[in-house]
Amino acid sequence: MSGDPKILRDVLLASGRRVKLYRRIVEADGKTFEKDLVVFGSSVVIVPVLGDGRIVFVRQWRASIAGWVLELPAGRVEPGEDLLEAAGRELVEETGFRAGSLRVLGSFYVAPGYSDEVISVVRADGLVEGQSRPEEGEVLRTVFMRPEEYLGLLGKETLDLKSIAGVLLYMSTG
Repeated sequence: MSGDPKILRDVLLASGRRVKLYRRIVEADGKTFEKDLVVFGSSVVIVPVLGDGRIVFVRQWRASIAGWVLELPAGRVEPGEDLLEAAGRELVEETGFRAGSLRVLGSFYVAPGYSDEVISVVRADGLVEGQSRPEEGEVLRTVFMRPEEYLGLLGKETLDLKSIAGVLLYMSTG
C-alpha cells in the first residue's frame, strides 16, 4: 500500500432541502474509483431523563418508511448552531420539555458507508414540561418509559438504531 487514499474531487449529483448527494472520486494504490456520498452534517439524539428514571421518547411517523417509529427526540444541528443549543431546541420542539442541564455522552457516525452524518448523544436532566412545537411535517406523540422497557420492544415494535445506541450509551455511562 502506498498510503492513504486521496480524494480527487466531489461531483454534486442532487441537492435537497436537508441533504446533498455527491459522487466522490478517489485514488488509492494507483487506481481510481467512485463512491456515492450523502452529505448531512451533524445531528443530535437526546436522552431526556425524568426524575423517576423514565425517559421521554416520541412515537413519530416517518415518511421514509411510511410508518411509526418509537425513538428518542433528535434532529439536525443547523449551520452556526452549537451542539447543545440544537439538543435543547429539538427537545422542546418534539416533546415540549426544557432541560435544566445538557451533557454530551458520546458521538458516532450514523452510516459511514455512504454518509458523513455524525450524531451526538446528549443527556437532558432537570426537565420542565411545556408545550411542544413540532416542525411542519412532523407527526409525533410523547411516550414515557424506562430504558429497559424500550429495549424490551426490540423485534416487537419499530425502533431505530440511533435511539437504541442512545439508550445503551445512557445505561452504560449513567
